[in-house]
Parts: sequence; C-alpha cells; structure tokens
Amino acid sequence: MRNKIKLIAIDLDGSLLTSENTITENTIRAVKDLISRGVTFLIATGRMFCSARKYALIFGPQTLIISYNGALIKRAQGKTLLHRPIALSLAKEVLSFFKERDWYVQSYIDDVLHVKELNEKAMIYAKNSGVTPIIVGDKLYDPPKGPTKLLAMTDDESLTEAIRDEIKSQFNTRLFVAISSPTYIDMGNPETSKGKALTYVAKNLEVKKEEICVIGDSENDVEMFEAAGLSIAMGNAREDVKAKASFVTTSNDEEGVAFAIKNIIIPDFL
Repeated sequence: MRNKIKLIAIDLDGSLLTSENTITENTIRAVKDLISRGVTFLIATGRMFCSARKYALIFGPQTLIISYNGALIKRAQGKTLLHRPIALSLAKEVLSFFKERDWYVQSYIDDVLHVKELNEKAMIYAKNSGVTPIIVGDKLYDPPKGPTKLLAMTDDESLTEAIRDEIKSQFNTRLFVAISSPTYIDMGNPETSKGKALTYVAKNLEVKKEEICVIGDSENDVEMFEAAGLSIAMGNAREDVKAKASFVTTSNDEEGVAFAIKNIIIPDFL
C-alpha cells in the first residue's frame, strides 16, 4: 500500500520555475490542488530567502522556505525556524582560497548579496534573482561575520565539476559543496543541505520519511531525494540526478511539476 504524501518539497530554479523565472498558472493550480488536499508545500532552494519569498507568497504567507540550501529556514511572512551560517574563520579561509586563484565568488550575509565588483557575473545573477548586490571591493575577503552561503560561478559548465572537486579536495567535510546549476557551485556550513533541512522540517511537523515527496533537478537536490519516500527528477535534470530519483517527469519548460502532481503524485500517492 502506498504511503499518503503529507509534505512536498520543490526546488525553484530548473524545477518550479521556467527558464524565464516564472511559475505557470497550470503549475500554480496543481500545487494549490495538493495544498487543498492537506499536503504541506515548501520551497527548497539555493537562492536567498528574499529572492525566493515572492514565489512562496503565491501560495500563502505561511509557506515554508528552505533557502541557501538549508542554511536558513523561514516562513514567507518572515519567521525564522533555523539558521546555520559558515563559521567566520572557515569563511575567511575559503575566500582566501578563491582570491589566490582569482576565481569568482560572492557572499551572502544577513540575506544581503555582497560582491567584489559589479562585473558581468554579478549583474547577470542580480537580474535573474531580482536582488541588489552590495559592492564591497576587497572587503569581500574579510567579512565581518560568517556568511550564510558562498557562491562560486564558473565561466563555462565544462569547468564546474573540476572546480567543485578542487574545493572539496581542499576543504573536505569542513564545507558543504554542491553544484546548484550548470555554472554555480554553492558552499555552506558542513551541516547544511536541503536534505538535512527537509528532515528538520519533517520532524517538527511529525511527518515520516515515507510521507515526503521531493521534486528537483540538480546535485544539491539529491540529499533531499534521500530524505524522502518519493523523489521526482525533472526532465531537464542532470543524468546522474535522474538516476537517483524514483521517477522522472517532463522539463521545467514543459510544466514538469504540474505533470508530476497530476500524473504521479495524485493518482498513486494520495
């Protein structure tokens, strides 16, 4: 007998959102249909809380947001449930590592984006996420407090895995490191992951692993797959991500979330 789904966690970029950073009306209706059936819906993203909040509010002010890959959990109306920043000493070590290699990195402190300069990478990110960056120059490498997250951006997706592996080799288990998009590498507190954050939320809601569904497309979603009874990869997901999911739906530009809800979740798990 199938377990009834009581909690669904959906990634934003590449999953809930189209390539144009929108949620289609069909997808909104599908998610609201689940909510009307008593399923708790939450957004799980590597994005900043302030960047994810506008999407969460579509579904109500009490919508839970796992942001920064799980380093910060808040409700859309602003109540904080959990915050796990990177230790200041470790953050300075990581930032020095990037400075020595002249790799692009940006920092997030108190839900504010800090960049060294407003170059092309920073401008593209700011436009896509809808946030205004603060230009801090070389002070980026000497932050006043531990950042919630650090983000590396590569020039080409063919470089992303190699740079991720070099970061992991240097910092090992001291730092959470995961690819969140073809050219983005997220870094955080070692206790940070979407999977750990989802487990934390589920425990507080008294929801069992078998009653959780997850939809995502990237490496930073895989730990969520492992924390859920039902995992669904987007059609646009990396092949290694698809291989770890229970099901694969259509792409984010083909309303893959709505398709999964209507054709996988509701018929078989509700």
